[in-house]
Amino acid sequence: MKTTIARGILAIASSLTLVYATSAAAQTLPDYYPASYSKIIDDSKKESGLLVYSVMASFNWKPVLESFAKKYPWIKVETLDLNNELWDRYYTEKASGSRTADFIAAFGIPRWLQASERGELLAYDSPEKGHLPAWSNPIPGAYTLSADPALIVWNKHLIPKGEVPDTAEKIAKLADEQKNLAGKFVTYDAGAGAETAIWNWVWTQGHGDKIWDTYAKLGPVSKAERAGGVMLEKLTIGEYALAYLISGITVFPKLDGPAQRNTIGWSFFKDKQPIYPRLMAVTKGGRSPQSARLLLDHVLSYEGQVGFGRGGLTPVRDLKPEDITYWTYHTIVEKVGGEDHIQMMTYDPDQLPLLDAFIPRWRKAFNR
Repeated sequence: MKTTIARGILAIASSLTLVYATSAAAQTLPDYYPASYSKIIDDSKKESGLLVYSVMASFNWKPVLESFAKKYPWIKVETLDLNNELWDRYYTEKASGSRTADFIAAFGIPRWLQASERGELLAYDSPEKGHLPAWSNPIPGAYTLSADPALIVWNKHLIPKGEVPDTAEKIAKLADEQKNLAGKFVTYDAGAGAETAIWNWVWTQGHGDKIWDTYAKLGPVSKAERAGGVMLEKLTIGEYALAYLISGITVFPKLDGPAQRNTIGWSFFKDKQPIYPRLMAVTKGGRSPQSARLLLDHVLSYEGQVGFGRGGLTPVRDLKPEDITYWTYHTIVEKVGGEDHIQMMTYDPDQLPLLDAFIPRWRKAFNR
């Protein structure tokens, strides 16, 4: 009899716990989410995990996925850092019927426009959309997860404090006057293709034809790399003295590292600050679209943006000062003197022919 009663009490307690847990989970949704959102959550429980292809490292994702797991503990997330080959892998896997990405987070204009034209992006109107800048949804189904700046970064032992440049003109002036630094300037290799050309291309848009006078001075004394991590490593050991247009996502998380702390200095551009929106979308070829929607909304939420900020990216939402780890888009705008000093990378298909024409001209200026 006592055993029967005990079992009954335990069953009631378990039932109450389940109800409470379900109610608590529902209460975590913002009041601007639609009532139908609960169906997305319920349907995600029937899916087989979430496969993410991105161009970010695991340490960038870590804070975001930790908070995502607290909301949706039944969703197992696997992230693969595939760099620029991720689209080719996605198309190949989809064509063969293999498991492929449910969610893609990547960088670069041509491949995102191609994916949109091919109908590979699942249409989705995120409930977080109203809390984001108007420019952050540049392609139907694709949202900006971060708006990362390009930086000027230098080795403090090789460039004296009083000679540090903070504009395109000053970088060129330094290169022209300090002959001992020849070969010690570095930027992304625009000649390697559209994905890396984007960095210099956006910079060019902010300065017009006069940037070619700058390139005429920088090209002969600059090296080019395909990865920001390589540039930062070589800056740290003194192989390079100054990098221009290196991605903030590479630099910010490592500034307090033992090798960089007393060696690396950095600055925004004081004339035109290039900003590069990094996009994400739910794919049509994936098998877990509801789980992918949940991740997309989480990334766009206040909590998700704080997480990516801690991971080294630049949140597009305006965050409270105490929640900012490095920078947000809004604090960068304030730092450089307003929107007039921002050069935003856009996803306008009309610029693709101009980008194609830019690459051979850049190669000629840099003797590549």
